[in-house]
Amino acid sequence: MPIVKITDCGRGWNPDLSPEELETGMWSSVTNMRFLNGYAQRFKGTASVFSAPSITPYWVQSYQTTTKKYWVHAGTQKAFVDDGTTRTEITPGSLFTGTQDDRWTGGVLGGVLVMNNGVDQPQFWGGNVANDLATLTGWNANWRCQALTPFKNYLVALNITKSGTAYPHMVKWSHAAVAGTIPSSWDETDATKDAGEQDLAETSDLLVDALPLGDVLAVYKERSCYEMRFVGQPFIFQFRKMPGEYGMLARGCGVNTPLGNVVLSAGDVILNTGQGMVSIADGLVRKYIFDNLTSDNYRRAFVTSNPQRNEVLVCFPFAGSTLCNKACVWNWLTKTWGLRDLDSVTYGASGQIDYTTSSTWGADSEQWDWDTTTWTGNEYAPNEARLLLSTTTALKAFDVGNSDDGVVALPGLLQRTGLSLDDPYSNKLIRAVYPRIDGAAAGTVAVRVGAAMTPDAAPTWSDAVSFTIGSSIKADAFAQGRFLAVEFSGSLPFRVRSFDLDVVSTGAY
Repeated sequence: MPIVKITDCGRGWNPDLSPEELETGMWSSVTNMRFLNGYAQRFKGTASVFSAPSITPYWVQSYQTTTKKYWVHAGTQKAFVDDGTTRTEITPGSLFTGTQDDRWTGGVLGGVLVMNNGVDQPQFWGGNVANDLATLTGWNANWRCQALTPFKNYLVALNITKSGTAYPHMVKWSHAAVAGTIPSSWDETDATKDAGEQDLAETSDLLVDALPLGDVLAVYKERSCYEMRFVGQPFIFQFRKMPGEYGMLARGCGVNTPLGNVVLSAGDVILNTGQGMVSIADGLVRKYIFDNLTSDNYRRAFVTSNPQRNEVLVCFPFAGSTLCNKACVWNWLTKTWGLRDLDSVTYGASGQIDYTTSSTWGADSEQWDWDTTTWTGNEYAPNEARLLLSTTTALKAFDVGNSDDGVVALPGLLQRTGLSLDDPYSNKLIRAVYPRIDGAAAGTVAVRVGAAMTPDAAPTWSDAVSFTIGSSIKADAFAQGRFLAVEFSGSLPFRVRSFDLDVVSTGAY
């Protein structure tokens, strides 16, 4: 077997199974790599947009009027709105009283922003920067809800407390609102209004959050899910328990995609298509996530989407971190998983950004060796939805540039161990690797090979060999054993399309 061709490098990352059990083309360990179009490629970077926030934002939400594209960000006490040029505080007269784990929920109902932290009264804002947030009209001052979401012309509140009495199974909806206004009533006893409430107490777990799912609202409890469907008078909404025992881990741990809701549940990541719920992480990344997500900080995990790349990011505090520093990234077209390092991320949301980059020499912050942008290029297309991440010190656009904030190198790594090449019983000697790698001309990628005698043993690695894109043909490196390993790494953007291994058999022992 002098030359072994590895032609499909885009099968994704699988840390859960033993490496020797993986199909050829899957990777056992990755850093900052995604899988697109059959190839493995390093993620792009992040770039700070707008000015640095004066608070730590724990929630971000896009909001658009006929003339402006705003981004709202809220902390534990204050809220601000930014149009790309001017930032305005819209905190009401009294500061909010929630904590970091009292995650905001909300959205946009008919052009009106609504938001709720579960501790204070729900708020709304109509898009005029001269006005602050205001308490939701028609809402009883003695009520609180754990989650609030727009659905059709209604607002839906979950897990209600009325005058100190908790109703953790209650779904409460408002009267229908005219576009551009908020609901006038939440009084379920008023026969002239559509407002109502329903206890979903068939299961004992508590209500967590809700997401639109086609023409219905998927209402998630901790370990179950209900379908909320509009049926009109006299019932207004009809509820049906959906098959499966999956719920949502915490508020914000779900996102809608063209295939359905992707939800981080208590023990899995599931896709809810409306016809059923299926795991998209079992035997792939489920063990990796939950082995490293602690019970202390699980409420700080969240799920968001990067629509430009058809991706869902499952963001979570890794191995005891207090903020999200890892994202397992699922591509809903290729059905592959990748991994992205994060820098103290608190939340993320997608929407349009009214922000223009400058192409002048002085305004480009990326280091010379990392920068591959064109002179007049603008990565912030105004009509394209983009993922925005909030951190403790910045609001950052995702998948922009080639480094994080222009100054922090983004290491990419692809590693596959446990390669038996369909012959786990004989020794094999790797003599060279012939990679087909795309990237900037003259950029370099480090190549290592390794080998072990048993599938559970760590490989003994060769020294790294520098492979120069555009000029190198092969990387001469040597390793001998029954189970082979190969690794590609680099800080510049690179994409591995395929590679060949020069391998010879050296006998059974």
